[in-house]
Amino acid sequence: MKKSILLIALIVMFSSCNGTKKTTEVATAEIPSGKYEIRSIQGAPVYKMSFDIDTSENKISGKTNCNTYSGNFSITNNEIEIGPLVATKMYCEEHVMKEEHNLFKAFKNAKTFVFDNNMFTLSSEEGIVLRAYRLVKK
Repeated sequence: MKKSILLIALIVMFSSCNGTKKTTEVATAEIPSGKYEIRSIQGAPVYKMSFDIDTSENKISGKTNCNTYSGNFSITNNEIEIGPLVATKMYCEEHVMKEEHNLFKAFKNAKTFVFDNNMFTLSSEEGIVLRAYRLVKK
């Protein structure tokens, strides 16, 4: 089942790429430290949400459009476990809270990941739950 999820994630990622574009990186079982801009959660586009990964301490942290959060993660091959996360408890508009809830759910349900061409994809047993782009400093 896990192999089929990874295969589906790879097919989706490569089918969305331009056919003439050359890939300079290959998928890896490592995630580089840095800032990641969230592009989608459970297939829905996301606006102005990001998180930071620190692989030296296996920490993930970020700010939703309402609260800040942080936690630990562990990696074995291409499998990932995130959390539990701690977060501030401010209340915001309902649609903001729903997006935040979906983010935390995506992190909690993530089982596998793919990092390819600065795109970080988390998948659960049901499919892709989060896509984020690693911001590269110039």
